[in-house]
Amino acid sequence: MDHRVLLSQLADPTTRGALARWLLAACAVGFLITVVVLGGLGYGVSRMSFALVLWVVLVFIPLRIAVEASGPLGARLRQALAQRAVADPRRYERADMVPFVVRDLFAREVTMPRIAKPVHALKAREAAIAILSRTAPRADPGGLLRAIRTTLAAAAAEAVQVSAAATGIAADNIQSRWDSARALGAMGALTTVLTAAYTDRWGTAPVIPELEGRPLGDFLDAALDYCDEAALQVDALPWTEPPLATSAATGDIEDVRTTWQTFLAAGTPAPRALDAFLATVLPASTRAPGPG
Repeated sequence: MDHRVLLSQLADPTTRGALARWLLAACAVGFLITVVVLGGLGYGVSRMSFALVLWVVLVFIPLRIAVEASGPLGARLRQALAQRAVADPRRYERADMVPFVVRDLFAREVTMPRIAKPVHALKAREAAIAILSRTAPRADPGGLLRAIRTTLAAAAAEAVQVSAAATGIAADNIQSRWDSARALGAMGALTTVLTAAYTDRWGTAPVIPELEGRPLGDFLDAALDYCDEAALQVDALPWTEPPLATSAATGDIEDVRTTWQTFLAAGTPAPRALDAFLATVLPASTRAPGPG
């Protein structure tokens, strides 16, 4: 199972690119070792040039082609593992299954805004995997519910900020507005996945008192739709959803927003930035990965 999980990661172009860079470094080290050995045996520059050709033509290029050609294989393995994860009753208790559950829920439940980039979907999935790995294996749904209420409150606060930037008298520059809209889209996607996982894991939708009876799905859909409204429309309409109470949040909402934006701006992977975000979303008792 482990090797299939590893091979399935080759479906991601980012993973293949990282593997190609490691392969290039390994070949460079191999060539340098060859040069040292040939020099010690007294061979001249011509043999060393021949060694370079061998490493490039017979080692690096074939392996590089094999890495790129493995993309379809990785995609098929990922699809097969996702189907197995959906049918596994212990899928939330197994750390190796959670990424496939998240990918399946994301594909079924989330439509990213047009303003968002692929990296924002990737970051939302990465954060969802980290949160579910720490909360879903536990018998008590309270940790995941708290995370949902916190990310929802942060998304609502981000929507207010995006609206002010798009419609206020002192509107922000367009790049700042786009960044805020993308942060809102990624946070909305994260909350949508967590909500779907909660419903799938415990068989009931999460209860969010702060919504005062409004459907959670409708609120999240409105938030995702508003990203493009605020970012792409010249005369953007204001965000009109009533503000949410922040009483359920684990920490300060501004800290949640700030660490989220830092995580989005960081490269991939960004474990320290992710841990900083998790510290604002999860209670201390659930920040360590759950059992399983």
